[in-house]
Amino acid sequence: MKNTIPYYYCTVFITLFLGGFMLAQEQMPFNCDYNAYLFQENDVYALDLASGNSYLVKKDVTPGNVNAVGYNPAAGFIWGSLSTPSKSIVKIGKNFETEIFYIPELPTANRYVGDVSATGVYYLKPGGVQGIE
Repeated sequence: MKNTIPYYYCTVFITLFLGGFMLAQEQMPFNCDYNAYLFQENDVYALDLASGNSYLVKKDVTPGNVNAVGYNPAAGFIWGSLSTPSKSIVKIGKNFETEIFYIPELPTANRYVGDVSATGVYYLKPGGVQGIE
């Protein structure tokens, strides 16, 4: 008699293995974080506000530059505008996993002013030259 593992045991093992892998890739909120974060192009630096020291925490976090960054206090994530892909914003978790959202109504240039309200609404304003009266 051949010693084999029944098919359903293999299926359960594969499901648990892949499910555990997918959970490890989920975004985590920045709750109770004592750093400030600086985005330089698509790299992220942590700033120790007490000492003023900074260090690189994630290189190439997104395909494009991150700008107009704001922290969402309602959910604990950082939101920002992306240069590439065009017309997109990004949600960033504490583990620096990202989720990109394409929004066709966004302008394509000068998106460098952003913030998130206390209720979790991300506001993005394109910059530009204003006329002098």
